[in-house]
Amino acid sequence: MEKLYRMNEAAKILGVTVKTLQRWDHSGKATFIRTPKGQRRLPESEINRLKGNSSKKERNKHLAIYARVSSHEQKTKGDLQRQIEFIKSKMDMTSFNQVTIFEDVGSGLNDKRKGLVKIMKLAEAGLITDLAIRYRDRLTRFGFHYLQTYFESHQVKLQILDDQIDDKPLQEELVEDLIAIITSFSGKLYGIRSHKNKIVEKKVKEVLEDVANLPNETT
Repeated sequence: MEKLYRMNEAAKILGVTVKTLQRWDHSGKATFIRTPKGQRRLPESEINRLKGNSSKKERNKHLAIYARVSSHEQKTKGDLQRQIEFIKSKMDMTSFNQVTIFEDVGSGLNDKRKGLVKIMKLAEAGLITDLAIRYRDRLTRFGFHYLQTYFESHQVKLQILDDQIDDKPLQEELVEDLIAIITSFSGKLYGIRSHKNKIVEKKVKEVLEDVANLPNETT
């Protein structure tokens, strides 16, 4: 009689989480057997088959490189390309069978960036194995750990290659992010395209830019 493995046993053998096995069950990626009490068991033959698929996936590693700047001016200055070149210089590109570059121009607060959405869909489909970014805030300004958990749950290794951030671009982006936040709230109060909203946005931008340009005080 074929040996049946409990969920935690099978997850350990395959190097995945129990939640991943549950997702495979729902999607039909793996065939489970139910006990009389309704508990899931994974047959040894299925484990061997999945291990074979995992080995194949490991041989066919797909790296996604993601770069983002907040404005077209930064892109024109070459900031976007410098991120990409930096990542390429730090990664062993020969260890990947496929490399795809994704770029976005927009705020780190925008969760509908086309490049980021494409990467998330590829991760969900199991089509990428690694994701490389230069700075963690290139991926998102806030809620980084949510995205990190998302990619890890889909067996995508997240590579953050640089912890240093230039002061001036950081100040510029923080100003733009704060403007985006306040504009969003003022838009709800006055209407997205109202004249009052434009006045609020202009005043906020002027104040934040003045703050960003203030010299650092020393004690």
